[in-house]
Amino acid sequence: MANMMEFSNRAGVELHDTVVKRASEELSGASNFDTFSAMLGATLIATAYVLRGPIERGANVEELLDFSKRWLRTLLEPAINQSGGTSGPGA
Repeated sequence: MANMMEFSNRAGVELHDTVVKRASEELSGASNFDTFSAMLGATLIATAYVLRGPIERGANVEELLDFSKRWLRTLLEPAINQSGGTSGPGA
């Protein structure tokens, strides 16, 4: 499991760095919100490509989405706690 998490951390940071670099090169005149939206869109497209294979092989879509949601919440929890933000509906 440690190798899987190391891979996830390393590849995730590389993906983030690539998206930030591309956004700064191609979207320099865009508003912060537009840049954020484009970066989020890029990472969601990558996520969809990752999930597409298991779905096409018959995996349970709802289980995959729930799994993804749990991990996203876990990964965001430090930022949510630090900002004092709410993590409930309407946040």
